[in-house]
This record gives sequence, structure tokens and C-alpha cells, in this order.
Amino acid sequence: MPTQGLSLEGLSLEGSRLRRWLMPVAAAIVLACSALSARAADVYAGKTLTMIVGFAPGGGVDTTARVVGRHLVRFIPGAPTLLVQNMEGAAGLVAMNYLSRRVAADGLTIAMPGRSWYVEGALRSPGVAFDVDKLSYIGSPGGVNSALYVRTATGVHDLASLKAASRPLTFGTLGATTPTAMVPALLGAKGYPVKIISGYVSTARVLVALEQGEIDGFWTVEDSFARRHDLIDKKLVRPILQTRTHLPGVPLLSDIIPNDLRPLLMLLEAPDNFGLPLVAPAGVAADRVNILRNAFMAMAADPAYQSDARKAEQPVGEPIAGARLQAMVGELAKDATPDIVTAYRKLETAK
Repeated sequence: MPTQGLSLEGLSLEGSRLRRWLMPVAAAIVLACSALSARAADVYAGKTLTMIVGFAPGGGVDTTARVVGRHLVRFIPGAPTLLVQNMEGAAGLVAMNYLSRRVAADGLTIAMPGRSWYVEGALRSPGVAFDVDKLSYIGSPGGVNSALYVRTATGVHDLASLKAASRPLTFGTLGATTPTAMVPALLGAKGYPVKIISGYVSTARVLVALEQGEIDGFWTVEDSFARRHDLIDKKLVRPILQTRTHLPGVPLLSDIIPNDLRPLLMLLEAPDNFGLPLVAPAGVAADRVNILRNAFMAMAADPAYQSDARKAEQPVGEPIAGARLQAMVGELAKDATPDIVTAYRKLETAK
């Protein structure tokens, strides 16, 4: 019986032909990648990459931005120098509006405005001068956990003792529409004795107020204490509520939200799920956005970056790629229905 199919000699011949065909294709790919790298180096070599930070120096946002910026430029072809520019105000909206209105879309200026500006963008809030769907998203270090920290000296050690407190407890905030205010406002709407104190422009300043007894509590991300871990080590503060199952024995925010307010959960937890987005203005050329996105993901996998991030108690190992981040923001904006926006606004006015 004749053998069906190719003989060994035929296979060898076909393999040889395939190798001869693949070799120039592989060479073309290598040349194309080299050309892209060369063009990227032409864009950034000898240039300065400016990173705008939406909060004052010393807080959690500033700490993350400086760690990311310091390592990001190492992975951008051409190795640009880095300039960090703090532009505090309105919980990141001042920085974001500046990026949108005043910055050239050339890929040489990026921003880490804060943790909640994109929620205000998705809600089309007053004072928002940017289209949240059109920005150039580069990436995020990853999601975080937030918690409600209360001074131990108040005698409050859990939600039940907060509910039974003989006087209203004061909570510092970074802005009336940030999670630092909205979550305490939610507790107030549920009958907890809560009073909100606004006017703080950075996490570092709120922590000083907490240390000095100027306020009783603070809803914030865990990494806010990266530079002030002494407040936790000395048991000056304790967590009594959180968004993720990270702190043992501490209940979840999702467990205490009543049914009529549950649609708000996606807005209240968005800052934890999104982390700290790194963005560039709308209209940056796609090839430059890809350069920054690729550099960000290469940085996120780098051991030196991860070591610095861990020291600053930043998330490591679950970075969010730029394209995914852009899709998440789009989903948030799409899900912000008129009913949810109305409920969110009511919670704002309940403070």
C-alpha cells in the first residue's frame, strides 16, 4: 500500500522552504521593531517628561506618582529626564483641567491627578473641563483597599460603638465629592453620628490633623499611611470598615449599604478598583500612547520598581494596562445612569 501524505523527504523539503520563507519575515519584523524603537527614541531622547500630580507633596498620590515617574522614564526609548509638578486643588480636578486645556498633546506631559477625578468626569460634574472618554490612558499600578480609620482615643473600636457614640465624630476630607467625604456621608445618612470637615488639600495634612486630634477619623486608602505608619504602629488609629477583605476582622463597605443605595457602590468603590490612573491629554498620537503604555507595563514588571513600590506600600503585581483602563472608565461613564447620578447628588447634599 502506498503511504498517504508527505514522505520524510517531503517533510524535510517543506520545512526547508518554510524556514527560507520565515527568515526574511522574521528579519522584517526585527527591522520594523528596531525602526519603531528608533522613532520612539527620536521623540524622547534629550527631552523632559513632565508629570503633573494633583495633590501636594508628601501624601499617597504624590508618593505613588514619584515612584512611578522615577522608574517609567527608564523604560521609555531615549530615556527622557523627569520633572514632577504638583498642582493641588479640587481633589485632582485642577490638575486634570490644566492637562486638558493647557497641555500640548505631544506625549511629553502626563498626569496622575488623583483617585476620583474620573468619577466626576463620568458624572459630568460642574467644573469638569475634559471629556473623560477621550483622554489617553497609560495605565494604573493597580487596585487598592480603603478603610475608615478612627482615633483610638475616641473609644470607638467598631461600627457599633461608632453608632453609639455620645457625640458626632469629625472626619477630614480631601473634597466634598471625593470618597473621603462620600463614605462618611453615607454613614451619616444611615444614622451614624458623623460630621465632615472639608478644606484639606492633601492626605499628608489630614494625617497631621488626625495625629493632633483636630479630627477623629479619615476614610482613605491604606497606602496613605506609607510615610506615617507610626500612627498605626502606635495604635493611634484603628480601621473599622474597608472596601476589600484585606484587614482581618474588619467589615466591608458593601455589607452595610442599604438596598436603596446599592447602585452607588460602583461609584464609591471605583477609586479602589481603578487605583491611580496615569493619563495624557486627548489627541496624543497613537504611536506615542503605545510607547508610554508599553513602557508602563515593562516598568510594572521590573524588580527595581516593584521593590520601591513595596517600600511605599503601593500595589504590585496587578497593574492595569492602558487599554483596559480606558475601557473601565468607559464602562463607568455608561453605567452612571440619571438615577444613579441623582442618588449620588443626594448623598453629596446630605453632608
